[in-house]
Amino acid sequence: MQCLGTMNQPTISNAQSAILNEQRRRYEGGFYRRHRWRWLFRDDCRYRWHRLRDILQQIGFATRQRTVLEIGFGSGDLLLRFPTSCRLMGLELSRAAVEAVQADPRLASYREHWLDTVGPDGSLPAPPWSADLLLCSHVLEHVPDDRRLLQQACSLVRPGGLLALFVPLETPGFDPKHVRCYTTASFADLVQSAGLELLHVESNYRICCGPARWADHPARHGWPVLKWIEAVRNVALTLIPHATTLAIEEVLLQGGVPATQVMAIAERPRTLAA
Repeated sequence: MQCLGTMNQPTISNAQSAILNEQRRRYEGGFYRRHRWRWLFRDDCRYRWHRLRDILQQIGFATRQRTVLEIGFGSGDLLLRFPTSCRLMGLELSRAAVEAVQADPRLASYREHWLDTVGPDGSLPAPPWSADLLLCSHVLEHVPDDRRLLQQACSLVRPGGLLALFVPLETPGFDPKHVRCYTTASFADLVQSAGLELLHVESNYRICCGPARWADHPARHGWPVLKWIEAVRNVALTLIPHATTLAIEEVLLQGGVPATQVMAIAERPRTLAA
């Protein structure tokens, strides 16, 4: 199966349109404008950045002077961790997210940048440059058709370029915003079925299992009285150095503690299948 381009998108169903509209409604307004200081204490984004950097170094992919595209960049916390020598691009369902990151003073440090929203039907507009690295972090569990989004994303990456993908591991209903759940095996199968060459896959972020996992449950379900619990958890985890986190993760792995997310690194084939 080859990667698909962005042209000739099929008409989406009423059910798929309803999912997009609900996600757009949820993340518009002030979601990304209010209290942007709180993203300083988002341990999940910090963890993803450190683990992504570790694996990219292992496979010999330097992060400097790259063109990086993130689909569903949200607060911009992951995208804006790349070196300022990079050219940044981003696509979002939420216009509010685009405006919030455009106003972020960190963005001005980058040599070039381009941010835009996806089409009303969820289609991806063509960016001005092909990406060396495409990020899609905790997005695929939200979209109507995850396989098709991966295929479209593949077409925005240069041949031989990489895609870094993250999805949560959770039980159905844990987060009402999510339309599907994954296992490590099912996610690996999805990536390969989209025509990508899987280079690395792992389940990780065990440090956020158990009580730490359920500390953000009130916020996910809109219980404002208990949202402070999530803040306490994020601050506490952010204070742990990354090297210590990895050591704790290894102990938890040996103890059989389940992971809370899957990370995959895949390559766009240099030669597309017929």
